[in-house]
Amino acid sequence: MRRRHPPQERGRPRLEIVPMIDIMMFLLVFFVMIVLKMIPDSGVKLQLPGASTANELKPTQIVIMIDPNGGLHVKNQSITRAGLTTYLTGLYDTKKKIDVIIAGDKSVKYERIMQVMNSVRKSGITDVGLATKH
Repeated sequence: MRRRHPPQERGRPRLEIVPMIDIMMFLLVFFVMIVLKMIPDSGVKLQLPGASTANELKPTQIVIMIDPNGGLHVKNQSITRAGLTTYLTGLYDTKKKIDVIIAGDKSVKYERIMQVMNSVRKSGITDVGLATKH
């Protein structure tokens, strides 16, 4: 035996809001991910050297950029080598795993890249990568 609904309930359409909330959340996450990819990491223009065996790395916490003149930039701010070591030592003291990428312009001398790498290692951070384009 089927149960009949009262006439007032039969004709009223139901609005399911849960699926709409799911779709809106998906669109919001999609929009945020696209916008984050569009924002450049820094205003420093670099021409990275190429490497045919370069691997895609996971997002890192710190990217140190070395401009064509040898200047250092972290998070859109210029910094000295001594300031870099102090900054990284402060981060290392938080006991989190810290990954650092050094992105040097292709015209930067190898010696300058090694100086920056030494500054990073003096701060206690051992996970250091070099940025290239492939």
